[in-house]
Amino acid sequence: MSNPSAQMSDLARISTADRRLMATVARRFYIDDASKVEIAKELGLSRFKVARLLDQAKSTGMVTITLRDAGFVDDAMSTQLSAHLQLREAVVIETLGTEAEVRRQVGAAAAHLLTETLHAGDVLGLAWGRTLTAMTEELTALPPVSVVQLTGAVGSDLAESPVEVVRKASLSAGGKAHAIFAPLVVEDAATAAALRRQNDVASAMHLFGQVTVAVVAVGSWDPPISQLREVLPEADRAALAARGVQAEVAGILIDCHGRLVGEDFAERCLSISAAELARVPRVIAVAAGADKAEAVLAVARSGLLSSLVTDRPLAEAVLAQPLANPSGGGGSFNHEPGSFDV
Repeated sequence: MSNPSAQMSDLARISTADRRLMATVARRFYIDDASKVEIAKELGLSRFKVARLLDQAKSTGMVTITLRDAGFVDDAMSTQLSAHLQLREAVVIETLGTEAEVRRQVGAAAAHLLTETLHAGDVLGLAWGRTLTAMTEELTALPPVSVVQLTGAVGSDLAESPVEVVRKASLSAGGKAHAIFAPLVVEDAATAAALRRQNDVASAMHLFGQVTVAVVAVGSWDPPISQLREVLPEADRAALAARGVQAEVAGILIDCHGRLVGEDFAERCLSISAAELARVPRVIAVAAGADKAEAVLAVARSGLLSSLVTDRPLAEAVLAQPLANPSGGGGSFNHEPGSFDV
């Protein structure tokens, strides 16, 4: 990358007349779309002189070029990533800006994928996460589908609640929303069992077996980028970390080898189970940021995913590491790579 200070110093050493000529040539070429031949003829210069002036305008920083390609899909990297992770599909987009802006761009890509590939009569299951919240804000129109909440609520931010995610998605689809008005994690298994018997909760969870497309976020425990981890008591976090939790999707905990962790913890959760998620024909993970590479690899090793929507930095970080399990073991589930009707 060029040093801006050095560029300014180089530009200052050029005479005023030469800078004026350089600026004239650059303006005619970059802004007015004049050809080098036209510029040379107008200014009485050779084409080679025009070319040198244009090169000098860039090297000294008089001309800077910004490629604003945020949101565009990198087809080649998408194909490479899906093959690397043995998924049915991957969508890798270029992103630009703050973390919130990147989440919005990745969320928009996921929203576009759903809009293009959902069919009337599908049952759409949604988990929670900041990127999924961004996704639902970008949804404009879905075919008529039912929308099911896959987990109870995490935290107290209503704007990022899974109930709100389901509500917004159902408005886009014009279908029925099936929400779970209960927390994701409760104190003990007995409390969770009692809540599962409540009519509204039981009604939503009964539909888990009918979900045809599920969309989940990927939480990372190491490094810690997980809303679930944030809200757990310290004793729970320490105990689960000691058991090797690397990632989570929809409240399902997974170690770096792709194996399920904390079956007893799952009994305290109001969420879709790993076995139920594995039976969903199409499971789309939405994630961004290179720091989530280990978590994405862990979930991919579990076999729970069929699709991934992500950004270039995370894709590059994942591609830099083998999918092969570090210890030769693996997860219990498998979404076979293949195709689906679009």
